[in-house]
Amino acid sequence: MTKNKDYYEILGISKDADQKEIKLAYRKLAKKYHPDLNHKDKNAKEKFIELKEAYDTLIDPIKRKIYDQAGYDPRNIDLNDIFHKYDFITIREILQQIFSANRQKPQYKPPPEGMYI
Repeated sequence: MTKNKDYYEILGISKDADQKEIKLAYRKLAKKYHPDLNHKDKNAKEKFIELKEAYDTLIDPIKRKIYDQAGYDPRNIDLNDIFHKYDFITIREILQQIFSANRQKPQYKPPPEGMYI
């Protein structure tokens, strides 16, 4: 397996391909390289696994955005976009509610009548 995979090249599509084009390209190549349909080619299974990996990445919009931004190497991901989506004041309030709930004294509940004779 290569370290620098180009999923667009593996599927034979352009970088601006839509979901329908990705699906059609995958189906065409999956039928060609499926191990059950292609017994003679020993590399068919490896090619099919590579196709499936490329398809799974490009068909999911979030994974595709990350792949377009970082490429195949996940260490290149810029996480700044993730943190700008959330309002930190709300997260702070949620954390304060969680931790302040633990600080509250439990209310005393007397035992039921007749328990202690």
